[in-house]
Amino acid sequence: MELSQQIAGIMIARAKEDGYVTGPLAVIEQLADWEKNIFLFMFKEVEKYLSYQKERILSADEIVSLFTYIFAKAGEAVTTWYNGQEFTFDAHGMFDGKVPMYNDERLLQYFKTVNLPADLADAFGKWSSQNAGLCAENNIDPILPLFEALKWTWRITVNHTIEYLEQLGFKFE
Repeated sequence: MELSQQIAGIMIARAKEDGYVTGPLAVIEQLADWEKNIFLFMFKEVEKYLSYQKERILSADEIVSLFTYIFAKAGEAVTTWYNGQEFTFDAHGMFDGKVPMYNDERLLQYFKTVNLPADLADAFGKWSSQNAGLCAENNIDPILPLFEALKWTWRITVNHTIEYLEQLGFKFE
């Protein structure tokens, strides 16, 4: 099985197990474009950040912070799109876990109760431990499986946000 399919499988399985995904994932074209933009941005920011690190490796806390960051930004993207606004973002909180989220107050409060980023970071961490030598043995940049996991965290969060907002009475069509 290809690496990207393997990561997608573990992320979706964990999201289903934890109740974050209950059916097919919602796909909104504009959000897919924004996904591409934020991930290109994040690749550049991670590369810049790692260039200042002696061992060029992210700590476990920094990895969890990236999951928190993409969770917050995916939630922002949904409401930004819904309100017909342009999605903007910066690197604030990307590596320190102090991610600002600009959103509807109800969604902000709800997101504070959701463990989705930690749960999916845990799933990725377990996969990484079970496949410890995979990247080195296959000459794969370890950032690639991480970003594959983050991509699925974005998609799962977008879907979960839409489902929550629909429960609040928002209409998505």
